[in-house]
Amino acid sequence: MEFMDKKLEDIVVTLPFEDGTSLDCGVFSYFEINGKEYFALLPLKREKELDFSARYMLYEVVEDEEHNPVVMYIGDDVEYAIAAQYFSDLIAKN
Repeated sequence: MEFMDKKLEDIVVTLPFEDGTSLDCGVFSYFEINGKEYFALLPLKREKELDFSARYMLYEVVEDEEHNPVVMYIGDDVEYAIAAQYFSDLIAKN
C-alpha cells in the first residue's frame, strides 16, 4: 500500500515527547474517513520491523509543501473515537 507515492513500509515517523525523548514508529495501516487521512502506527523494534506486541497509535496525517507525510495529534475525542472504531473494523475484516 502507498501513501503519497511512498510505500508504507518505507515511512518512519518519529514521535517527539514533552520529556525530550522520542519514539520511531512504522506505519501499519493508512485509511481515510470523511475526507481526512489517518495512520495507524506501531513502534519499531529494529529498522523497519514493527513491534506487534505494542498498542496501535492513531494519528491524522497531512501532506506538507514538499509532499511528505506529517502526523497530527487527534485532539478531538469524537474524531478519535470514530477513527478508532473504523480502524478496529478494518482489523476485524483481515
